[in-house]
Amino acid sequence: VLSLGADVLPEYKLQAPRIHKWTILHYSPFKAVWDWLILLLVIYTAIFTPYSAAFLLNDQGEVNQRDCDYSCNPLNVVDLIVDIMFIIDILINFRTTYVNINDEVVSHPSKIAIHYFKGWFLIDMVAAIPFDLLIFRSGSDEVRNIRFNLFTTQATRPLASCCIIWAAR
Repeated sequence: VLSLGADVLPEYKLQAPRIHKWTILHYSPFKAVWDWLILLLVIYTAIFTPYSAAFLLNDQGEVNQRDCDYSCNPLNVVDLIVDIMFIIDILINFRTTYVNINDEVVSHPSKIAIHYFKGWFLIDMVAAIPFDLLIFRSGSDEVRNIRFNLFTTQATRPLASCCIIWAAR
């Protein structure tokens, strides 16, 4: 009942894939672990961004932050690592195979890139921009307005995940 024999697996998983160098199979164990890691980072962002915008950002903290380097605050370092992971995810998605409408695995790099670029690239790119790092040294009064923009832009990450879950049904 729970076997993964030839009668249960899709045909493309039974065939020997012909892939280019540096192409990642969408059903590989690496990709499965990577997707879970990205999901955990999206959940972290969905919880921490509103909390940070509501409770951790204040005017005194901004004054202290200008006197110190960006890496003085451990939460800034964690956010930077999360942003880097989202950028790496974009690069991985440009090299990950997909199944077309004919149930064929597409492994040609240019076709993969076009497919990703036409699909989720724009949402992923906007969500991966490290706005907090871009505005770190900003000493203007516009920082309060930028906080709201930072919050709404980073809120697209969980929204994108919900869309992916909904589309996978």
